[in-house]
Amino acid sequence: MTQGWLKCRILKGMFSDESTMVYHPPKSRTASSFFVPKDKVREGDGAVSVRFFHEGDTVWAVLPAENQPVIPVNKEDVIPNP
Repeated sequence: MTQGWLKCRILKGMFSDESTMVYHPPKSRTASSFFVPKDKVREGDGAVSVRFFHEGDTVWAVLPAENQPVIPVNKEDVIPNP
């Protein structure tokens, strides 16, 4: 797995130490939202720290949310760490 950043929409969380991330996955009509720790968020450019991997033609991101959900993402939305 590779560490990087996922471009998404960042909103205020329910608590002071968290944010809400909203991501519209590819080939889906609905967006997904998750509470993530604020220290995993870059609010300035709307990105959240993720681990990601490729499986066939699909890129999957492991989110830093409580249950570490794994979601399909657009490869253009992933920024690998240098």
